[in-house]
Amino acid sequence: MKSLLTMVVLVLACQPVHASKHRGVWFWRDTGSPYGAITILGNNTLENQTIAFFSSQSIKRVYGSYGSGPVTDAPMIAAWNTKLQSAGIQSQFLMSENTWIFPANRPDLLTKITERVLDYNGAAGRTVPEKFDALHLDIEPQGLPEWSSLSAIQKRDYLNLLRDTFAEVRQHFVNAGQPTFPVYADLPVWFDNYPGGSIGWVSAVERNQWFSDVASSLTGITLMPFDRLTFSSIDNGVAWERTNITGATVRVGLEADVGPGLTWPGVPDFNNMMATLESNYGANGAVDIQSYTLWREAIAAQPIVPVAAALEPYQLLTGGEITFNTETNWTYLIHQTADLCGWWEIRRIKAMSAGQERIPVLFDQPRGFWRVSRFQEFQE
Repeated sequence: MKSLLTMVVLVLACQPVHASKHRGVWFWRDTGSPYGAITILGNNTLENQTIAFFSSQSIKRVYGSYGSGPVTDAPMIAAWNTKLQSAGIQSQFLMSENTWIFPANRPDLLTKITERVLDYNGAAGRTVPEKFDALHLDIEPQGLPEWSSLSAIQKRDYLNLLRDTFAEVRQHFVNAGQPTFPVYADLPVWFDNYPGGSIGWVSAVERNQWFSDVASSLTGITLMPFDRLTFSSIDNGVAWERTNITGATVRVGLEADVGPGLTWPGVPDFNNMMATLESNYGANGAVDIQSYTLWREAIAAQPIVPVAAALEPYQLLTGGEITFNTETNWTYLIHQTADLCGWWEIRRIKAMSAGQERIPVLFDQPRGFWRVSRFQEFQE
């Protein structure tokens, strides 16, 4: 007897299926995007939907770019931070401006830190859930327009300016009576390259001291091995920092760069790399996702099509086969669940020609459900 497998849409109180993971996400303002912080904050429905997505994907840290919001709309920020805290998610205030490395521009950075973090957190009546848990800095000298024309030694000098900026930020919190306030920052993976890299380190000792100084100012670092396609290339890029940086945590970032000609052909490829990083580095080593907007846009653009399939039990009812028809150049996903909440992938097949697939499954649980879907991978 055959029983037709159908796609069922249910609203269930499911628990997150990756509770052991500790992911972070950059949550940029992204004006004009339905997934930008500037659109979501202040809209109760969108806020709740966003936090539900965070929870479903094991997001435990949000690096939020809220501009002057802590000054101009403190109640909105307080309500948002409270929602994050209630969901078990840490709120880090994200600040990004590459020219802050220059001494003349650092007073502007420190003033904004005072107004948007220190004064906001310290306002009369501010409750703990309303406060920011940390400051997150995305200051990238390599993003300055003149970077490509600098000599190797000049690039080294710019990195020293970045180091000094981190030191001034730490001293700013010391002066404010909060010497241990968490401060995190983002770094590319190639700053450590010596010899032969693009940074003019005069010796390995100088390079090592730079990272030691940076780690003494920061609570943690997120490395950005963006545009690397394989685990081995990512691991090669982050290995030195993961081994040699002490005194600051080291996490690994992954860009949701999904689409034709981009880093990840499809969402499953991106998901697989997240899982690989987490498997190899553990909950505290991976993974930070760049960015919420890119991630959600990639998911929204991915065509996932349900496929009609049949379940054929064996005579002894110890297992069976799922059968379904395939079409050329489609990738077929077979998922299983015991409770209709936590689905996991048990098989993936790239059909090189049309035909019928027969996938064996075991009846090794009191109950089980399977579904088959397909998507067409991007062709380059």
